[in-house]
Amino acid sequence: MPATVETVKKPEIKPGGASTGSASEKSSKRKGVVTRVLWSLALFGAINAGLWTFVGDGKKSSSDANCWNSGASVEETIRGFEALKQKPDVILLGSSLVMFPFWAMDAAEKKNIDDIFHYHGSEALKKQLKAAGCGQENIYSLAVFGQMASDAYLMTSEFVKGDKTPKVIIYGIAPRDFHDHSLSSPMATFSFQKIVNLSNFPNYASAFLPDFEKKADWLAMHLCYFYGKRWRLQMETDKAINKVYSTLGIANPLDSSGTKSDTAAQGGGFNLEGSTEDRWNNSVKEYQGRYKEITEKDHSLQMSFLARTLNNLRERGVKVVLVNMPLTKRNLEILPPGFYASYQKEIAKVADMPGVKLVDLGDSKDFDDNDYWDTTHLNHVGGHKLLNHVVPAVKELL
Repeated sequence: MPATVETVKKPEIKPGGASTGSASEKSSKRKGVVTRVLWSLALFGAINAGLWTFVGDGKKSSSDANCWNSGASVEETIRGFEALKQKPDVILLGSSLVMFPFWAMDAAEKKNIDDIFHYHGSEALKKQLKAAGCGQENIYSLAVFGQMASDAYLMTSEFVKGDKTPKVIIYGIAPRDFHDHSLSSPMATFSFQKIVNLSNFPNYASAFLPDFEKKADWLAMHLCYFYGKRWRLQMETDKAINKVYSTLGIANPLDSSGTKSDTAAQGGGFNLEGSTEDRWNNSVKEYQGRYKEITEKDHSLQMSFLARTLNNLRERGVKVVLVNMPLTKRNLEILPPGFYASYQKEIAKVADMPGVKLVDLGDSKDFDDNDYWDTTHLNHVGGHKLLNHVVPAVKELL
């Protein structure tokens, strides 16, 4: 009996050689892929929108947060400045090297003043200015822990204008303001993260992000929640790992590298408590990390921010007393030979403009170790010596 042959119907072939069946299948597949991609993008967008809306940056308000390791201190400082009812006569600007002595001088006289993160005045400076005949009553400190030259530029550019424009700014600087090995870039600071957003990004893009790749990376940080929080997630992971090592009594091998997170770099190394020996030893270790590779790195970007700040303030009619803050011999010895002298020449060159008075205390013999809280921060005694140099400069400008 002959085998039954099954007849297979061949698909119709068009003149171009493509079958109508395969074209239909391909079209259907393409539509399916496009649909899945669109749904995925919609879901991705919805998740990101939800995270930004309901989780935000994950930090508590300044009243509750750890001001050392979050942007809460920056937020609180800006909020207080914006709430001023009277135009400030004098503004203090700089890092903790400015914050601490001005706070310490008043804390030594009045025990119940606000903590260093929430105190933004200076009764000691007000008193000295009055005695010198300057009579500047309203003083506000925009100094923030870890403030870099780029952060000072943002602070003044964004907020020191209009009815918030003072007669004079006292701006204290030091080598760390232009190089901090623990910070990956000027965009890694709390000030940048709190001040720059999608609305004002175009104003600062050219200064902070000179090439397309960096602009794209910044936009990705603000459009993709998890990408923007990758460093914070890494930090939390590192904390968990360190906790495990500590529980097991094993030293974390990564600690020997001396690497610190960006968060730790912005103030976490400064001790408000402890014995003098502990504070000084801790300060040495801290600045050994901060000054690492300081001669190998290009400081022109941060120096350009100092120039931008001074130029902006000059255009707004603000006089500037630029103070190269004194440092202990122990701290200066951490710097490579010849670096500090080169740094002094560079800031003198930038500050050589009308309306700016440079007070370089780097070579001052007026300060000794008893004037310092640690290797960099002046105590209340050193703070009063600082005023003896600053107040005459303010009077000269006014």
